[in-house]
Amino acid sequence: MDYWSKLEAEYRERTPTSESIHDETSDHIPAGVASTSRRFDPYPFYIDHSDGVHLEDVDGNRYLDYDMNNGAGLCGHTHPDIADALHDQIDKGTLYTMPHELLAEAAEELKKRWNALQKVRFTNSGTEATMHAIRMARAYSGRDKVLKIEGAYHGAHDYVLVSGTPPVSKAGHPKRPRKVKDGHGVPDAVLDTVEVAPFNDLEATEEILWEHRDEIGALLVEPVMLNKSVTPPQENYLEGLRKLCDEYGVVLIFDEVKTGVKVAPGGAAELYGVEPDMVTMAKSIGGETSVGAFGGTHEIMDQISDDYAWHYGTYNGNPFVLRALVTALRDVLTEDAYDHVNRLGNRLKAGYEDVMADAGIKGQVTHVNSQGIIQFTDANITDYREFVANVDDDFHTLFWFGMVNQGIIPHPYGARQQWTISVQHTEEHIDETIEAFRNIAPRLAEAQNS
Repeated sequence: MDYWSKLEAEYRERTPTSESIHDETSDHIPAGVASTSRRFDPYPFYIDHSDGVHLEDVDGNRYLDYDMNNGAGLCGHTHPDIADALHDQIDKGTLYTMPHELLAEAAEELKKRWNALQKVRFTNSGTEATMHAIRMARAYSGRDKVLKIEGAYHGAHDYVLVSGTPPVSKAGHPKRPRKVKDGHGVPDAVLDTVEVAPFNDLEATEEILWEHRDEIGALLVEPVMLNKSVTPPQENYLEGLRKLCDEYGVVLIFDEVKTGVKVAPGGAAELYGVEPDMVTMAKSIGGETSVGAFGGTHEIMDQISDDYAWHYGTYNGNPFVLRALVTALRDVLTEDAYDHVNRLGNRLKAGYEDVMADAGIKGQVTHVNSQGIIQFTDANITDYREFVANVDDDFHTLFWFGMVNQGIIPHPYGARQQWTISVQHTEEHIDETIEAFRNIAPRLAEAQNS
């Protein structure tokens, strides 16, 4: 029996109730999951409950979790401070639609962390945050086109579902990527409103900005690209984007949905010392509740109140999620908390690398503080094309299921994901994870070298 067959058989033996529920759920919900990224073969395991740094599935299997809700869980699951705040808020009401004091409190907590935020509006997700930020940037600049990065994910609205995962055979020249729709249902006309540039390539970006200098009004970038494992910006890249946007009159939007409050208290803008014109946020700002936000300068954001740039939403800024946000940012994600998760990030990186060296596994660990991933390649991954050329998804699947079968979720499913270390993880959890990796390392080395 080959290694994958062994892993699959063990997985099926551990999760028979999940398989049954998946079959039933698929009759009612496409693929049996609520978001396409949660689908994987042979079937996903279904969760019964969570607590601290663990998930427990419907078969009673308990997992040490580094998925942390696709990175939304820097506070960990059911953090007691946040749980207490939410129980209290339930008694006061979860949805008003009328304004309330938590709006200003929550906005102030975000503004403390990002200098670029002079005014803020709330949304219900990262997708909504980037959608509205693009609209504000277009309104402010008076130009309709957005420049995005090849291989980057910015949510599920049409204008960003372009060249997120394009087949290289259709993607054109690496310095002038061809625009490719991410799946069916995105209108062809959307491609006329988007241009695509390679990550970490200022020269190519400037050529595109020059060619479309009267059309591009916004540049949307993940300052650390977290849709292709962990791909940090090269030296002076973000500074270079800032200068180019100033030169060409383009609104620079940092998509900090995944990096925000995780790679540093003020996200990548703080970590790299570059100030954008706008920031989009979601995931870990909300202490595991469904909240997003976007903000920027007075001039950009006041278009909502003074002009004709629309931002609506019944659930926007509801007191339930803003109570969680304020509690998370004010009481949980403290300076000591960041010292803790960053120290554990270094410990996990070192442990993984030691095991790989001992077992003869080719690879490296790329990480930025609480975020990281093993890349089973020696190649230096700096953009989408290098990721596709050098990262073996099938091999990474062996690693992921090997860990899951031992009760460790090393990160969300797939080689393009990354781990999140929460404030509730401990050194003992890190050591447990490294021991599990050590158990499967000989089989991984054998598979990699076969």
